[in-house]
Amino acid sequence: MPPISSTFPQLFDQLVRPRGERVFLPRRSARDHSPISFLRLATDVDSLAAALLGLGLGRGDHVGLIAENRYEWLLVDQALVGLGIVDVPRGSDTTPTELQFILAHSGCTAVFAEDDRVAAELIEMKGELPKLKHVIVMADATTVEGALTLGELLANGVAAGEAGIEKVRSARQLVQGSDLLTIVYTSGTTAEPKGVMLTHDNVQCNMHGVKDVLQVTENDTFLSVLPAWHMYERMMDYLALFSGGELTYTDRRRLKEDLPSVKPTIFAAVPRIWEILHDGIVNHSLKLKGIPGKLLRRGLALSRGKGRGKLGMLQRLQHKLIDRIVLQKVRTGVFGGRLRLCVSGGGALPRHVDETMLGIGMPMRNGYGLTETSPVASIRLPSQVEPGHIGPPLPHTRIEARQEDGTTMPQGETGILWIHGPQIMRGYYENPSRTKDVLTDDGWFNSGDLGHCDANGNFWITGRAKDTIVLAGGENAEPEPIETLIKTSPLIEQAVVVGQDQKALGVLIVPSKDALEHVVPQNEWQIEGDVLRSDKVRGLYRKELDRLITRENGCRPSDRVATLQVLAEGLTPDNDMLTQTLKVRRHVIAERFKDVIDSLFSRT
Repeated sequence: MPPISSTFPQLFDQLVRPRGERVFLPRRSARDHSPISFLRLATDVDSLAAALLGLGLGRGDHVGLIAENRYEWLLVDQALVGLGIVDVPRGSDTTPTELQFILAHSGCTAVFAEDDRVAAELIEMKGELPKLKHVIVMADATTVEGALTLGELLANGVAAGEAGIEKVRSARQLVQGSDLLTIVYTSGTTAEPKGVMLTHDNVQCNMHGVKDVLQVTENDTFLSVLPAWHMYERMMDYLALFSGGELTYTDRRRLKEDLPSVKPTIFAAVPRIWEILHDGIVNHSLKLKGIPGKLLRRGLALSRGKGRGKLGMLQRLQHKLIDRIVLQKVRTGVFGGRLRLCVSGGGALPRHVDETMLGIGMPMRNGYGLTETSPVASIRLPSQVEPGHIGPPLPHTRIEARQEDGTTMPQGETGILWIHGPQIMRGYYENPSRTKDVLTDDGWFNSGDLGHCDANGNFWITGRAKDTIVLAGGENAEPEPIETLIKTSPLIEQAVVVGQDQKALGVLIVPSKDALEHVVPQNEWQIEGDVLRSDKVRGLYRKELDRLITRENGCRPSDRVATLQVLAEGLTPDNDMLTQTLKVRRHVIAERFKDVIDSLFSRT
């Protein structure tokens, strides 16, 4: 890439238009396999931009983008940001309650919808969204009364002709690097999400830093499986677009088929996906009969040792031989054989997965960041093959581990990670108090994560100081609103949601004993240590969780509580489980009930 441009429309003109008929997307979506060239994208972006101006939209307006990965997502995104319009993206599975809050809070005047279902929900809530003027379905036709279509807008843009394009050019010249590019809403510690404000400069600086560290070129092929509205996947898609590479959309159902057929050179995923791929190889080795099975099982065992850096000379020779016979086939048959960058982010990569993948020859690049950091703060360098750490900070980025009082921790000691750099957000939209909680006047951001820096300048994440739970699939879950909902049951006195780095959430329940006794007599309770064991009690609370944690109650699929345990003892300040103001002391509970929590997830 050339030196950093001040805006995305300038970057688009420099790096996308000149590539002409070269294929950018071999298929429009995971289901639609018609190819899209760079020229087609540039032409459609111009047409849509002209139509948006025709609707009266312009620089500084906020427009929702409620959709999943496909060509139209990127088309709409580039048309909006090219005019200085701030897009507000979210997934199409967002609950109506959350969607209404986001659109109202951000003041969106128009919204692009994935399909008729989402559009119909938006039309229904229009009375609660006084600023919303236009709902646009991302299709050529719609059955939703009062909605426009993307096809209609593209046709209007074409009809505007050269006069329309000239207006687009003039509008693009007004866009500044300090302008907002996007407002991405993340889950908050209350029921209300926070809107992270990122500028053109924030995202471009981050993109250039990642590109330089990972040495991305036009020869790279990307496979996209994560939601494009997450900044993690959005950054990877931008890297593909502005580097001149090739981007293929897939989904989780097609991933195992597409990895070997697409043969990507770069694949970014959350830890849960890497864990699924790892487990698939392990399970295959257990089912494989005869000598091939023995060789693969031995190869995996040696690979994990190699990933840890703990193989003797004879074991290294064995691994080298088995690599030629078996592991090379795994790299080709499972991953396509061309991967040069396997990026993991959005949560903690399980150590055994990291070690084994490195050992079988997969170039794992474990990274770290948040939406508030646009999103990358650090990433393991291509030359680094040690597992566990998240590498050094990106260029022009500083990370410090600090004590609660702000004092910098000595090397190797754990503290709260503070981050400084050009990618740090402007703040939370219309939320100055929450902004002040995490952002200093001189631009330092409090990540809320716990970690330390080693002697080589690499950072390690050791926990979370804030309450947000990040699941293995990369989804963020806020325990407090879920706990509040669970406690609406008359049978439940207290609830603590757990599940950091697990596949799904779990919950520790303190029963309302008087209410419970009316349903299940005490002589059917069985108390063993910290736990009340009773199939009837567990079954009762399972039904309560299923009744309460629903889409209708504002819950997302990732909010589902998969497993539960009933505690025999309540949480009080006297037993140190609550503060004096009756707030849950999560780290104390995690330590006290470690074995109970571990047993929860051994069943999921």
